[in-house]
Parts: sequence; structure tokens; C-alpha cells
Amino acid sequence: MRRLSPLPITLFVALAAISLWAFNSFEKPTVIATVDLERLYSGLDEHKAGEKRLEETAKELNAKNEKLGQIAQSLQAELENFKADSPGFFETTKKIQEAVGNMKAFDEFSRRKFDMEKNLLLKNTYQAIKSSLGDICKAQQIDAVFLDDATPPFDPKDTRPVMTQISGRRMLWINPAIDISDVVIKQMNENFSKRQGK
Repeated sequence: MRRLSPLPITLFVALAAISLWAFNSFEKPTVIATVDLERLYSGLDEHKAGEKRLEETAKELNAKNEKLGQIAQSLQAELENFKADSPGFFETTKKIQEAVGNMKAFDEFSRRKFDMEKNLLLKNTYQAIKSSLGDICKAQQIDAVFLDDATPPFDPKDTRPVMTQISGRRMLWINPAIDISDVVIKQMNENFSKRQGK
């Protein structure tokens, strides 16, 4: 009687075990959800508070810029009191140039500061959304969350970028039932309210 080699039997048993493990591992279907990022940004109280702070910053910067402009205007009015070749005329002209330079420098500083704070707000909100999504997904056993980019309509006035919009999209249709944007907004607003002591 011919004896079977233990190697093929061992390989067969190992393959069967791997197949069984793979089948059991992937038995549970993947749970997918989507979010509408634009809706999240507009619905989050924390982001709205940040936008309000941005508006206040813009008002403060504009007020300072206006003061600098008023200084330059008052110096310009003062200049009319001097004769064109007098020492007062030359001194006031120099002050005007300094005031205009200060105003331009502060205007540039204001724009950069505002842009930096706006970008920081967007980035911080995005990071907060990702963090909250992680908590929600763990709690609800969601495996993946996709950004719903199928929602925004095409711009009917400008047809040139339509192909760019189409090629930039990753989702062609999303079942609204898997959208968890409202869940994220509700949880993040509640957490923000708790942190504010409300």
C-alpha cells in the first residue's frame, strides 16, 4: 500500500484554514456613510463662532487702517498751510510719506493676518470634523465615510468648467439614507456647547 506524503495534506489543511478565516473575517458587510462638508461647515456652532471672531478681527483691522488714513489726510490738510519752499512744507511732506507708507504696510499686514486666521479656522474646523467622525464611526460601527461631492449643482452661467467639475467628482450618486452630516453637526454642537458651559 502506497503511503501519502504529509506535505500535501498539510498544505490542504492550511489552505482550508486560511479560506475559512478569510470568509469569517469578511462575513460582516462594510458599513459606509457620507457627509456633506459644506453643510457641516455652515451648521457647526463652533465654526460660526470662529467666523464671528473673524468679522470682529476684520472690523478692528479696518478701524486701525482708517485711523492711519485720517492721519495722512490731516497731514495733507496741514500741508496747505505752508508755502511750497518752506521748511514746514518739507517736514510735513516727509510726515505724509511716512503716514502713507505706514498705511500701506498696515493694509498688507491686515490682509495677511485675516487670510492666515481664515485658513486656520478652516483647518481647525476640518480637523475637528475628522476627530468627531472618528468617535461617531467607532460608536456606530461605520467603516468608511466618504465626502459627498455629488450634491453641489453645476454652474449654469459658466459652462466652461463643467468638465473640470465632472472629472473632479468621485461620487455620481449617493443614497441620502447613508448621509450622517446631521448626526455630526448635532454631536459637535453639543460638545461645543458643553465646552462653552452652556
